[in-house]
Amino acid sequence: MYQRRTDGRDGAVGVLGFFGGRIGRAYARFAMAPRPRARPLSRAPRWAVVAAAVGAFSPIAAHASPAVEGTRNVSMGNGAIASTYGTNAAIANPAAMSFAQQFSIEPMYQLEIRSLRNGVGAVVMDSLNNARVALALGYLFMRGAPKIYFDDSSGERKSLTLSHFGHEAFAAVSVAVVKQWLSVAIKPKYQYTSLRYRDEEGTAHNAHDKLNFFGLDMAVGVNFAGWAALHVVGNNLVGSHGPAYTCDPTKVGCTASQRELSLDGIDADPATIDHNTVSRLSDYPLLLGHGLAVFPLHNPNFSINFDGTYDFTSYRESDKKVRMTYGGSAEFIAGPVPIRAGSYWDSMGPGKADDRVYVTGGLGYVKPAKLGGVGVDVGIGVRQQVAGFGPKETFLAFHVGLRIRPDL
Repeated sequence: MYQRRTDGRDGAVGVLGFFGGRIGRAYARFAMAPRPRARPLSRAPRWAVVAAAVGAFSPIAAHASPAVEGTRNVSMGNGAIASTYGTNAAIANPAAMSFAQQFSIEPMYQLEIRSLRNGVGAVVMDSLNNARVALALGYLFMRGAPKIYFDDSSGERKSLTLSHFGHEAFAAVSVAVVKQWLSVAIKPKYQYTSLRYRDEEGTAHNAHDKLNFFGLDMAVGVNFAGWAALHVVGNNLVGSHGPAYTCDPTKVGCTASQRELSLDGIDADPATIDHNTVSRLSDYPLLLGHGLAVFPLHNPNFSINFDGTYDFTSYRESDKKVRMTYGGSAEFIAGPVPIRAGSYWDSMGPGKADDRVYVTGGLGYVKPAKLGGVGVDVGIGVRQQVAGFGPKETFLAFHVGLRIRPDL
């Protein structure tokens, strides 16, 4: 049975900066004890009107958090949940935290280019001090500036920039029921998201209902003697939230069963609204994910992954449809450099014309932390749409993490 070590090439051990040792010792004793201001209305430039006519919307794949998905997860087809580890596991699949010995803190940044959605976060994860219990704490922040286009009552084409904000704070706990064989995890969290704008008088309005609630994720993982791993994750079992609108982006206007953005105080003809970069997907959908990882070399330095997700929220209200994604990915760690690549298919809207295909990739650099020393973990990832409906989306992610191995 393999286990990511606290020494050697993996170097998968980090700590919480200069006070990591104290926190680690305290935890060990415990564990062993019985949106920005929106721009005003403006006329849409000719090139923007043309672009809006060609494209419709630019959603970020709906996973555990709309702010930060984790650099490794982005690089590997938005999946690889069965082989994830460390802070990426805390975000995407907390059950995997129990299969890697780490004590780490990592700041992260991600950017979705078309909608200018920025995500920043910091995650602390500890599975080093107790062989059966892994803990993680995290805070994620999102800020975006999506734009819509519409005709006013005089027929003039205008644009409106909205403010998309989000906060998430979570605490994840993973328990190795059978060490290196079976783990279960729970991740309670506080989540907030809003989509707002200002009318011509400067008054702020909600374009979509705010989410200000506690959520819950759960996960379970099984390791098959170090040759393969199978994991299942349920996201937002409590605290799911519908999308900002449910109109079919390939058609003009909404049907009786669909819902438009709330635009109080805006002189907009509902039949002419182009949602452009406002995501059609839910920020926090009820989501089921499964992942299978195979380790051909009986070593976590080389993994082949197969993943699928089922979004029960984004298209359920209007189209009675479950959004599905299926993908594959691989990771090979060549010395200090992890090399990652993947691809996935996204069913998106109600018809086959809405399907999309993405390719992903990324690189990293890991300098292992020696006992009592400091290491570093740097990574960059990219996701690019290559086929399917709408303008081609590009998504970037990177992180820089300090890994300090305390001599406890």
